[in-house]
Amino acid sequence: MKKKILVAVGECVYSQDAVRYVARMSSAAKNIMYTLFNVQPLVPNSFVEAAREDPEIRAEVDALIEKNKTAARCAVERFRDLMAAEGIPADRIEITTRSLQKGIAKDILSEAEQGDHNAIVLARRGLTPNRDFFIGTIAGKVIEHALKIPVWVAAGKSTPMNMLLSVDGSQNSFRVVDHVIQLVGPHPDLRVTLFHVPIHSRHYYPVNFEREHPRLEQVLQRKDEERMEIFYEKACGSLKAAGLGQGQIETRVSAERYDVSTGILREAKTGRYGTVVVGRRGESEAFFTGRIAARLVQKITDQALWVVP
Repeated sequence: MKKKILVAVGECVYSQDAVRYVARMSSAAKNIMYTLFNVQPLVPNSFVEAAREDPEIRAEVDALIEKNKTAARCAVERFRDLMAAEGIPADRIEITTRSLQKGIAKDILSEAEQGDHNAIVLARRGLTPNRDFFIGTIAGKVIEHALKIPVWVAAGKSTPMNMLLSVDGSQNSFRVVDHVIQLVGPHPDLRVTLFHVPIHSRHYYPVNFEREHPRLEQVLQRKDEERMEIFYEKACGSLKAAGLGQGQIETRVSAERYDVSTGILREAKTGRYGTVVVGRRGESEAFFTGRIAARLVQKITDQALWVVP
């Protein structure tokens, strides 16, 4: 079954990095189609209204709209050539550009949903003309509202093939592994680290709970260890069945009693990872992991970040 990746691009070097990233990241996966998507700049309503009353202004506005279309078309064509140069067959690359409708983030989401795409890829900044919008604006809004579609945020020239997958043994963690298998595939340079921050009562209750209920803390940790043992066996089996060798897979458990997001950030900082992958939800579909993803969106700057629903 074919998979589809939407790559949102603007007229900037950041989009160039994102295109190279997704091409290299998914080069070993099979049956993937790519859509290079550009949202044309907004033409203010004041221009449109004035054009209705003044033929000279109408001609100027029409020329501006045509200029935006031409620039957008040139941009997606240039990125198509770049993706092809990275080894992606030209017949698997579609190009699309549309005028802005509801806002850049909403238009990207709408295009991805209507086209049944399996992932959205965008640069950390640079989707708006002449501005460097930082994470928390366009990319942050896409992640916030992409409740059903995984989002990849590329970060400069990061080395992508060393991946840190944050897992907690939940069904969402299995979806994270499946997503990597389907859209990355058995790349010979791929290195996958399944990283777990052990659960402690402080993740749910005040700090003094652990001291007041030591037996309950032990139960929580024991169940967490049992769940992770089962998860590691199944996840590693799936990765090997997908074509990864034993030397390409590693499991790591945080030795410190961090909260989950701090543990991920520490590991991402100290390890040589190009990509960090997290689930939007965790054990029992816990929504607190959504807050973890939101914090990582703001804090992770040196690696690409994927958020998988």
